[in-house]
Amino acid sequence: MTFTPLPDATQALITFLAAHASLSPLHGGRVSTRLQEPALPCLQVTALGGPQPWPWESAPEFQLASWGGTSDAGEGEAWALDLAVRAAVFDLLGTDITGGHVNGVAIRLAGLWSPADDTGRARVRSDISITVMP
Repeated sequence: MTFTPLPDATQALITFLAAHASLSPLHGGRVSTRLQEPALPCLQVTALGGPQPWPWESAPEFQLASWGGTSDAGEGEAWALDLAVRAAVFDLLGTDITGGHVNGVAIRLAGLWSPADDTGRARVRSDISITVMP
């Protein structure tokens, strides 16, 4: 028996977050698995793994770090981006992505204030899970 490979959920999520109409004015297209420089508002996506209960279903989890800039407005930028991201991810539900379909979205952790240890740069973290199938 052979199964169709699961879609690349990480790339699908990055593409979705970068293009979402309510998010792009806040992050300016700066969405990646790496922290974007210069220190402007951006989204950092970290894949955390997750269960794969069946060969045709996976529920990867992601940490979404909403970074503010280094200006005095950095904390407000980080919070605004995090709140917008948590609302926008539900637009993924039921959508087709490259190589598959999104069947579920869940917020696992919402709004953890977590400024960078080394620089103090404003950061808010939220964890999400999406269920994908080919």
